[in-house]
Amino acid sequence: MRKQPMDVDDSTNPRNTLDHGHSTFNRYATKKTLANSSFEIALLVTNAVQLKTLLGNKTTQDALWYVGLSLVCVSLFIQVINACILVLMGTDDISKERRQHRLISLNNFSLILSVLLAIVNVVLNIIVAVDPQILATTINATKLP
Repeated sequence: MRKQPMDVDDSTNPRNTLDHGHSTFNRYATKKTLANSSFEIALLVTNAVQLKTLLGNKTTQDALWYVGLSLVCVSLFIQVINACILVLMGTDDISKERRQHRLISLNNFSLILSVLLAIVNVVLNIIVAVDPQILATTINATKLP
């Protein structure tokens, strides 16, 4: 099966559309990458709060605490790798035919990392939210007198 190049010509886009026919695949891909990056930032902040919660509760360092701490570190590592991939994708131009294969590969790898990141964070949220000792000491420490 022969590979067909992506058609990035926007001449078929009627001029009465919302953006007056100035939309290109490259703009779409850049906006999609920026939107994905904003979700990455939100997840990064959530993991920072979870890390603070876990490190603030050093009194109960049982196996669940170590698992939670390692999952936060794994999640942060995956986020850094995925952020680098998103920066590479956002700065490249998909309208250049020689770059399309690389961008598609990067997009697929980013998708795999995002799914893995979601799984890690679901497990992490269950561990941090279910362990009553972690939340109890954190809530008690933040109460005002």
